[in-house]
Amino acid sequence: MIPSKFQPLFPSSNIQNLDIQADKGYIIQTLLKNSTLDGWKWMITTYSNEDISAVLKTSRLLTPKDTYFWSYFLNVPQSEILCLNKDLQKTPKTSWAY
Repeated sequence: MIPSKFQPLFPSSNIQNLDIQADKGYIIQTLLKNSTLDGWKWMITTYSNEDISAVLKTSRLLTPKDTYFWSYFLNVPQSEILCLNKDLQKTPKTSWAY
């Protein structure tokens, strides 16, 4: 169970309704993005480095600022992190194909 003191870190979710294993991607992503030192400590003790690295590599909602520390901490090459991939940051000039 997620400690109740972390509820403010999940403004769009009731943490009592989250399952630590079933919702681990969402929980890790939220903690990488919005957490405090206590939240990060809880995340590191609750989830494996592989679980955290997988979210770090694949999340498109994280910003470069959110990922730099964790890429060094978990020894994840920045080239493997989607949100740091320059090609994915480009948006088309139009969403319509004429």
